[in-house]
Amino acid sequence: MSDTSTAESDDADDADDSGGATDADLRALADVATRAVHAGGDYLEDAFRDGPVEGEYGTDDVKAAADRAAEERVLSVLRDAYPDHAVHGEESGRDGDHRYEWVVDPLDGTNNFAAGLPSFATAVCALRDGDPVVSAVYEPLPNSTYVARRGGGATVDGEPLSAGSDVPIEHGTVSFVVGLPAVRDPELAAAADRIESALESRCKRVVTTWSPCVDWGLLARGGLEGMVCFHPDVYEQYAGELLAAESGVVSAGSGMDGDGLYVGAGDAETARTLADVAESVLD
Repeated sequence: MSDTSTAESDDADDADDSGGATDADLRALADVATRAVHAGGDYLEDAFRDGPVEGEYGTDDVKAAADRAAEERVLSVLRDAYPDHAVHGEESGRDGDHRYEWVVDPLDGTNNFAAGLPSFATAVCALRDGDPVVSAVYEPLPNSTYVARRGGGATVDGEPLSAGSDVPIEHGTVSFVVGLPAVRDPELAAAADRIESALESRCKRVVTTWSPCVDWGLLARGGLEGMVCFHPDVYEQYAGELLAAESGVVSAGSGMDGDGLYVGAGDAETARTLADVAESVLD
């Protein structure tokens, strides 16, 4: 009797820490998420090496045929495992109505992919009642797989992640991510330029890689000193914010909030410094 009560108590604690889902639920979701990103990423690896890339080239974005093909492969895995779950794909849009929703970025870094730059990834994030509970990011070329479970930590290739860097911010590298909502709005684009200039005055290097999920992985493993996102696209932001949080990244704000500003770093002092810098030019 006491063993059963303890097990039930443990399950309740797991559910409280993970948005209402049990640890078993999250592990099952994480397994499916991992298989899904590998299905998309493995296709992208072959397509990247085969080249050239077919697509529609706009002034601020590229829509490659590979995006759609990779998304089909990701969705096939998700729907086979959870046919009732809702999905929100970057290419196909929203489908279904369920407390669980999968947000899919089949090819994060399409411009890089199309230009032959080996910096891209496939990402998925499972939301439960609107809150991210599991995410997976796969970079096929270095063969790196990041997985995060809410309340359960984050891993890269099965090894626990712990964010943090000993490099002071004035000597450090910070990723700056500007989502399409800001790129396409003149006022927000001007604000993004001010943020970037302000960051450059405080850091050794500010990078804009056009592959945020690759940057999220670097942040989670301590390869970047910080990350600032301004009105980011939801398709990679949900997955990235959860990965960062579960690897120990200290954050200020959320890219999903009204002001669209997320700041993350390996320690609270750096996060606060970067947030102050960004916010100072937005006031």
